[in-house]
Amino acid sequence: LSLSLKSLVNKDKELANTVMTGCKQADVSGSKLENKCIELLALQQPMASDLRFIVTTLRILTDFDRISRYAWDICKITLRIETEPILPQIDDIMDMYKLVNGMIKDSLKSFVDNDVELARNMGARDDAVDAKYDNIRRSLIDEMVRHPSSIDMASHLTFVAMYLERTADHACVIASWTVYRVTGERVRIK
Repeated sequence: LSLSLKSLVNKDKELANTVMTGCKQADVSGSKLENKCIELLALQQPMASDLRFIVTTLRILTDFDRISRYAWDICKITLRIETEPILPQIDDIMDMYKLVNGMIKDSLKSFVDNDVELARNMGARDDAVDAKYDNIRRSLIDEMVRHPSSIDMASHLTFVAMYLERTADHACVIASWTVYRVTGERVRIK
C-alpha cells in the first residue's frame, strides 16, 4: 500500500507497474501458503490450538488478498491519471494511511505475539479511520461541486480513501481472528 500511494503521489507509472507485479507475486505466495495449510489439515489432522492457528491463517490470507487488491487498484489509478493535478486532500489521505498502516502492523503483531489486548484495541482505531474517511469524502464532494474540472481526480481520490478505510476494516478482521486463535472466542472487532 505504501508503494502504491507513493506511485500515486509522484505519478510514478514505473513504480505502479512494479507494485502490480508484486501484487501478482503476493497472490502466488498466498496460494502456496493456502495449499500448505490445506495439506496440514488433510495429512496432520491438527487439534485445538494448532487447528485454530491453521484456520486463522487461512482466513487472514483472504484479508491480505483484499489489501493487495487495493494496492493494485491504487496503482491502476496512477496509470490512469496523466497531467491532472493531485488535489490537496491527498495530504489528508496520507495522514489516514498512517493510521491504517499502524493498524495493519499492530494486527499482525497481535497475531504473531498472541496479544489479545492489542487485537481488541483495533475497534477504536478503526473509528478514527472511519471519521477521517468521512471528512475526506465530504471534502472531495465539496471540491467537485465547487470545481467541476476536478471531478475525475476527486473521484479517484475518493476511491483511494475508500480502499484505505476498507483496509482498516481488514485489520479489524485480522484482530478478530487473532482473538479466536488465542482464546477460542469468536468476536467481531469493529
